Amino acid sequence: MKLELAAGKLDKIPNSNVSSTSSEIVLVVDDDPDIRDALCELLEGEGYRAMSAANGQEALTYLSSKEPPCVILLDLMMPIMDGWEFRRQQQGDPRWSKIPVVVITAAGKYGADSITADCILPKPLQLEQVLEALQQYC
Repeated sequence: MKLELAAGKLDKIPNSNVSSTSSEIVLVVDDDPDIRDALCELLEGEGYRAMSAANGQEALTYLSSKEPPCVILLDLMMPIMDGWEFRRQQQGDPRWSKIPVVVITAAGKYGADSITADCILPKPLQLEQVLEALQQYC
């Protein structure tokens, strides 16, 4: 079953070929609690260990004190510390610079053109696209 995540809302769409085979950590960084919680729930249902942060500063705190994730799902437009600043700091620290980043954004072409990331996915997210991206890094 394919699941689509649109602005915190889940819609079930039949015919997914997604399997739950991973136990790797995915760090979900998004200020919208509905999107963040839904992504974490869905990823855990697919076998990932999902951790979350509400902004870039929380994500840096996580990276400083916890087991590193295999990939970071990063929103761009967030209060306190946005995704662009988080990415600059992440890339500047040799402990974290090699962790792949999948940007999830509603910022459109501006967001895609203004940040270096391993993959960029537009919102509303489709779980199948997210899982395909994660399989490359976890």
